[in-house]
Amino acid sequence: MITITRCEVRALRSILRRATLGIRHRSSVPPLVLHAEGTRLRAQYQYDSLAVEYVEPGSYRPLDSIPVPLDVLGDIEGRDDSPVVFEAADPDRTVIRWQDHGVPQVRECPVTPFGNIAPFPETPTAWTQAPADLLAALAEASEICTDESTRYALNCMQLRGTLHKIIATDGHQLLVRSGFGFAWDGDLLIKGSPIFASKTLNRDQSVQIGKTDTHLVLRIGPWTMWNEIQKDARFPGVEEAIPGTDALTTRLQLDHEDARFLQEAIDRLPGNEELNSPATIDMNGRVAIRARGSDQAQITELALDRSSYAGPSIRINTNRNFLKRAIQLGFGEIGISDVETPVVCRQSHLVYAWQPLSGDAAIEPTDNVIRIASHPETVIPKTVTTNNESPRSSMSAPIQSNGHESAAPANSNGHPASENSGTSLSTLIQDAEALHATLTDARASMSRLIAGLRRHRKQSRLVTETLKSLRELKLTETAE
Repeated sequence: MITITRCEVRALRSILRRATLGIRHRSSVPPLVLHAEGTRLRAQYQYDSLAVEYVEPGSYRPLDSIPVPLDVLGDIEGRDDSPVVFEAADPDRTVIRWQDHGVPQVRECPVTPFGNIAPFPETPTAWTQAPADLLAALAEASEICTDESTRYALNCMQLRGTLHKIIATDGHQLLVRSGFGFAWDGDLLIKGSPIFASKTLNRDQSVQIGKTDTHLVLRIGPWTMWNEIQKDARFPGVEEAIPGTDALTTRLQLDHEDARFLQEAIDRLPGNEELNSPATIDMNGRVAIRARGSDQAQITELALDRSSYAGPSIRINTNRNFLKRAIQLGFGEIGISDVETPVVCRQSHLVYAWQPLSGDAAIEPTDNVIRIASHPETVIPKTVTTNNESPRSSMSAPIQSNGHESAAPANSNGHPASENSGTSLSTLIQDAEALHATLTDARASMSRLIAGLRRHRKQSRLVTETLKSLRELKLTETAE
């Protein structure tokens, strides 16, 4: 018999849940095993290539080992210190007793017998201090890993001991983090997992890293994670696909406020649910992001008024999720060679690159567009419609300069917008107030019209009923 509190069960479930462990199906899974060892309790769970252990100090009856179904933790967890009692009634049956708001609860659970559960991995004999940002790097790499490839193990990340790097790719995007002083030579592969992003793993605590012949092991506070080394898996050589610095002829400089605006708005652009979530990055005198749904004729454009670029004008078609990830990773500069070569973002110890979509599908400028400005005080109304015969901007338009005052903002027909053109904030407010007054008058007139129609309908019904009554009267003429 093992007794712990509902609060301790809650601590266990903070990580030991299907989503955090990367369990995607709803079928039965191996049980959690509780081991009482006198002065501490070990809770151990393993699934696929991941094993997790939680150690809680305390006073427990030694040499008790009880399997517990993983999913039952959600029913018995709580914020109080009331006891939860686990008892092995039979080798394949565990009984759990606790109280919920003072009401006794009993749960009898079928379990895998303890003797049939796979042995837990060995603990490393030596530990080293891991870099402070190791968990964040593993979490970022795991987000890129994918199960969609059969040729290469793209569900794995590569940890390069000699070169001190972490590399992950899904065949369309690539992340390389460097600067890690790993204490082994050569390269190894471990599977990506959502557990590295768990908020339960305190980033302020020191992280220790160890290695056995079969596992890479991380220890953070009371939690230890064994990640099986995928010795037979193959990983592609992807760093050669990243264009060099000299090949990046056009460089987009994202303003900090524009980056925040774009991160919040890009998922709301039409076409987000389509295959590859396409969006166009257009640098042609100004910086704009365009998108259009497959069933829409009109284009929506995000105008990044505070951002700029250097180099030749270019327009590329990209998966918007990759652009969003670049912003989330903190990049302020994006380098582009051409419409078919990978886009590259670089920082001191971080490189992120992705392959653009077909350049033929990039959305060209148009006269009829829903335009949303990132800095609305100085730009354009949200919707601009001009004559279809007006000249369109071309790829050879002059490059926007950096660090200098720009010319007056241009309308979509290419001519400068004057201060009295109706695009100022005060003019827009006046127009909105006038429209509100007009709609109020129209609503009052509509109410009077509806009331008149109702009176007319009532009178019509009265006449109809009267005629019907007269027809039912059988009057006869009396001859004198």
